[in-house]
Amino acid sequence: MKFVLKQIYKMLMQYIVFPFVYFKNRLSKVDDRLVIFADSHHDSCPSYMLSLREKLKSEHYNIKEFYINSSKHTKKEVTDSMLDFMRVYPTASFVVICDYYLPVSSCRKKKETKVIQLWHGCGAFKRFGHDASDDIPKFYIGSPIKNYNLVTVSGDGCLTYFRSAMQIPDFENNIVRPIGAAYTDKFYDEDFIESCRDKFRFAYPNARGKKVILWAPTFRGNAGRINEKKDVRLFENMRLDINSAVRELPDTFLIESLHPHMNVGSDSIMTTEELMVCADMLITDYSSVFFELLLMDKPILFYVPDLEKYTEKRGFYLNFNKLPGRIVRDKKNLKYNIKESLYNDDMSEQREEFKIKYMNGCDGKVTKKIMDYIEGQI
Repeated sequence: MKFVLKQIYKMLMQYIVFPFVYFKNRLSKVDDRLVIFADSHHDSCPSYMLSLREKLKSEHYNIKEFYINSSKHTKKEVTDSMLDFMRVYPTASFVVICDYYLPVSSCRKKKETKVIQLWHGCGAFKRFGHDASDDIPKFYIGSPIKNYNLVTVSGDGCLTYFRSAMQIPDFENNIVRPIGAAYTDKFYDEDFIESCRDKFRFAYPNARGKKVILWAPTFRGNAGRINEKKDVRLFENMRLDINSAVRELPDTFLIESLHPHMNVGSDSIMTTEELMVCADMLITDYSSVFFELLLMDKPILFYVPDLEKYTEKRGFYLNFNKLPGRIVRDKKNLKYNIKESLYNDDMSEQREEFKIKYMNGCDGKVTKKIMDYIEGQI
C-alpha cells in the first residue's frame, strides 16, 4: 500500500506541481553556458557524472547542481530540492543526470534544453524501467523517464534493451548511443589506478600478499521497499555463506561493497570502482557491476541461490547461463568455485566476447565524446 501511495504522489507531482512551477518560469531566457547536474539518490555529485562536470568546469561553463538522497531526507526536503530545480530548468542549455530524476520528465521542456542521461551502470543485465514492474508499475500513468536527447550506453549490445526500458521509439534511434560510460575513463588512467592501490594498502594492511575477493551484490527491489525483511534475511544468509567459504581458503581476503540503499552495514571505506582496481576477483549476484570488471579481465563468480524467484520477479535481458563467469546456486559448491576462479581461471575468452559486445564504447575517451556532443549542440 505504501508503494502504491508513493507512486500516486509521484504522478501528482509530475503532472500538476512540477509543470506549474516550470510554466511560471518558462519566460526566463536559456543560458547557452548553463549546465545543470541533478540526482535524487546522492547528496553530492555521483561518480558517474564527475568527469564530465570537471571537464565542463575547466571549459568555464556555468554549473548548477541539485543533489539530494531521497532515502535519507524527508519528503518535504526532497520536494523542495526538486522545486528549486524546476525553477532553473527553463534556463538551462543542458541537464545531466545518471538515474531516474522525475522533474526532468515532468513537462514539455524547451527545445533549446538538452537532457543527457549518463545512466549509473554499464551493460544491460536485469530488466529495468518500463520492462520491470518493480521500477515503473503498470498502473503508472505516463513515463517518469522521458525528455532525453542523449542516452549514453556502454556498447552496441545495449541499444535495444535501453530503448525498450525507456520506451524510446525506433524513429528516435539516435537518442541512445553507444558512446560509452563516462566514469569508466578512470580505468584507463594510470594515476587513478595507482592511487587506488595506495589507498587500499593503507586501508587494508591485512590484505597484503593475499588474493583479494570483492563481494558487490545488487540492490533488490524498489528504493521505496528497502526494508523488506525477506530481502534482508536473504542478504544476510548470502553474506554468511560467502564469509564461511572464503575463511576456509588460505591467503584470501574478502571485502564488501554494498549498494547505498542497503541499510545493513559494510566494512568498505572505498568505492566499488576503487575496490575493483585492487581486487583479484568479483563475486556478485545480479549486479551489472561485472561489466566494468570486463575492462580489467578479472574472474567473476555469480552466487545466486534464489535464481528462479529472482528471474520470475525481475527477469533478465541476457541468458543467465551464458554469462562470463562461474554460476553457483548452492553454498556447498561455493568454496570450490571461488578457488577455481582464483587459481584456474578459464573464462578469459568469454569475458573478451562480452567486452566487445557490451563495453566497446568504453575506450577511455568517453568524456571527450560527450563534450563533442555538447559543443556540437551549441
